Amino acid sequence: MNRVLIISNSSNKMASLAHAFEGFYKVKTALLSSADITEQIGPFVPDCMIFCAEGIKRQRLFPIMDLKEDTRYARVPFVLLANEEDREVFNENLFVDPDYIGEVTITGPKIRQIVDRLIATMGRTRRVLVVDDDVVVLRLIKSYLEKNYHVTCVKSGNMALQYMDKQIADCVLLDCFMPGMDGPQTLKKIRGTPNGKNVPVIFLTGNSEKDMVMSALSLRPSGFLVKPVKQDELIEKIEEAME
Repeated sequence: MNRVLIISNSSNKMASLAHAFEGFYKVKTALLSSADITEQIGPFVPDCMIFCAEGIKRQRLFPIMDLKEDTRYARVPFVLLANEEDREVFNENLFVDPDYIGEVTITGPKIRQIVDRLIATMGRTRRVLVVDDDVVVLRLIKSYLEKNYHVTCVKSGNMALQYMDKQIADCVLLDCFMPGMDGPQTLKKIRGTPNGKNVPVIFLTGNSEKDMVMSALSLRPSGFLVKPVKQDELIEKIEEAME
């Protein structure tokens, strides 16, 4: 049976989350305090960690940092449940990238589904989302990448947002110029989603799109590639972005 660790500064929220996993997982809970969390956990090493950061304060985050720096837990999938304000506190004080970010109001079946997926994909092939309205380009890029990555191709910004709402991407290749919602507009919306806040995004541009490239710089993408892109250059850029 898989094991899950639930950490919270609220005993009620911790109990509610634990109830969602009863009968499905071995559950260990730890109440966030100034005490060392590892002492509460003991020898228990989970397959996934859930941190409910509801109403979190800066000084209460140090035990989480210590936990993630422990080699036993460093590679364990990490789920953050927090509202927008608490996410800001978390991001300002911890250099930890959650594998999934959700709201504190998430339902029991939903959080269990997320944890199931994260555990199932440990050691998984990394996922690349390719967004371009040109089907020929999508097919070419998929042929370049499918031996190294799990590649999903979509034809619009709206389809990219639908993907990001349900899936975790390790890198996004995003066409700058698309009808309807263009690349920069799509990236702004991706950054507004829980799963897209920190995902590396590489813009795919044409030689005639210099003005759009300039407008996209403020969004801090992981890079730009001019189409048609070479296979080796594309893979090198993706690997560099995911480091």
